[in-house]
Amino acid sequence: MQCLHALHCMRMQQLPQLSLLLIICLFFLADHPAAGRILEEKQTLNVPVQTQPTANANADKSNPFIEWLAGLIGTSTPAPTENLTPPENCPMCQCGRTNRLTRIVGGQETQVNQYPWMAMLQYSGTFYCGGSLISDRHVLTAAHCVHGFNRNKISVVLMEHDRVSTTESMTMVSKVLRVIEHSGYNSNNYNSDIAILRLATAMNINDKLRPVCLPTPKKPFTGYDGIVTGWGATSENGAISTNLQEVTVPIMSNADCRKTGYGMTRITDNMLCAGYDEGKKDSCQGDSGGPLHVIKQNSTDNVHQIAGIVSWGEGCAKPNYPGVYTRVNRFGTWIRSNTVDGCYCSED
Repeated sequence: MQCLHALHCMRMQQLPQLSLLLIICLFFLADHPAAGRILEEKQTLNVPVQTQPTANANADKSNPFIEWLAGLIGTSTPAPTENLTPPENCPMCQCGRTNRLTRIVGGQETQVNQYPWMAMLQYSGTFYCGGSLISDRHVLTAAHCVHGFNRNKISVVLMEHDRVSTTESMTMVSKVLRVIEHSGYNSNNYNSDIAILRLATAMNINDKLRPVCLPTPKKPFTGYDGIVTGWGATSENGAISTNLQEVTVPIMSNADCRKTGYGMTRITDNMLCAGYDEGKKDSCQGDSGGPLHVIKQNSTDNVHQIAGIVSWGEGCAKPNYPGVYTRVNRFGTWIRSNTVDGCYCSED
């Protein structure tokens, strides 16, 4: 599924202390910042770190070595508290409607802008994670996609389909005004792997751009078909996809997931598992932060809710190792309280 979804690969391969000291010495001798590979393709980004805001005019001129070391360790500075003001006027709109009523199932390319809430996260202009628009100014993603990252280098692209085409669709790009990482996120086991991006630009919700619906509270979704969308690799260690892809995987109970190769302790109540016993289909490197949808039962418009966020897993489509997702409806109150300043759309 993910080799811990690409970003995790880097974090899993912790260096012994002696090796780290050696790298530090070599760094000073080389006199240039180190770089880390985010996705399993041959592209590199400067290893990111979320720096603390300061009034100093030279704030952007940070020490590259300190940035690199802090990024390696995974440190981040919590955003200060902020009083959120509800918007005065929100337009009438509907969430969770795709831009066509029928869909391709199982590991195939989606129609252009079929999932209008699908967000592509970029770091210094390079794709690295997915996300989902949930209001006119908020994107839901995985905490590991922002933990230790410099907010000023993150941008969000909406209405994207083909990442290399500049003419296929009219994309919308926004910088990130605020990153809200869940305080319970644990980078060792990926518990509470959820974060909210507050966009600097409010999106105009219309008949083409719509947010996804939040999930029904307390519903386990066991037995539902989960629909995962993303630009991730189509096979383990393969190249990431140019076009947005989708795959359908069955959602299992946490009790059944704890009987898989993960064992009894790795799957927390804040996680959701989806996949086939024999593997077959899965999310993969580069899908991190993207949505796992379910279709609301008895909805005539095939209303899509975001039940999970692509989080982690062992390999891609590996037998006895389903994909592991953040269980979004465990965080409903937290999401609502941190997005008071956004306009939501109705399921009806």
